[in-house]
Amino acid sequence: MTEQARGPRRPGGHGSDRGRPRDPEMDRMILDATIALLAEVGYVGLTVAEVARRAGVSKPAVYRRWAQKSQLVVEAMVTQMRPDVATGDRGVAEDLRALIGELIDLLSRTPLGRVLPGLVAEMAADPALAASYRELIIGPNQRRWRAAVDRGIARGELSADTDVDAVVNALAGPVYFGVLITGEPISADYPRTAVDLVLARYGTQDGQDRPPSSPTHTEEVRE
Repeated sequence: MTEQARGPRRPGGHGSDRGRPRDPEMDRMILDATIALLAEVGYVGLTVAEVARRAGVSKPAVYRRWAQKSQLVVEAMVTQMRPDVATGDRGVAEDLRALIGELIDLLSRTPLGRVLPGLVAEMAADPALAASYRELIIGPNQRRWRAAVDRGIARGELSADTDVDAVVNALAGPVYFGVLITGEPISADYPRTAVDLVLARYGTQDGQDRPPSSPTHTEEVRE
């Protein structure tokens, strides 16, 4: 059963605004303890009581900050995201390859990747967890990826009819599939290969839409 605070919930899922101003150092200790526990026991095994004990604070101190366990967990996961990939100046191909590389690093080298399968399973039974995850993790990432594609369209690197959502899903989807389903490591060549496929469909040449390719005498036409 999801643990909940008794006080009013602030926008964004935090606890009550009443009382003394929040201490950023205490926030950090609580979030660090949450990350450590998630890596050890997963979402189901994590309790606010144990987070508080690890952080050296009281349970009410946690609940003053996060009204629900699910919100605490997702905001702890947000601290593992490092959107420091420079995009926007190198062209759409490099931007998208950089974003794929960042996602691979996030899911393979941080606690998020280790606990994501368990979190996904729990989201089916915990709507608050699912909503928080989509709002704080999926939403911001999708906006960054869509912005990169939109810049490519605006610069004439991608055709005007580019399906932005299809591109984002085609690039990021296999990474999540590997983490959640197959468990196989993502190939080092994946970012380049995936972006090349997108460019083959939507890329332009010299700022003009690339016409559909026609078979040559060396190509086999398949019906």
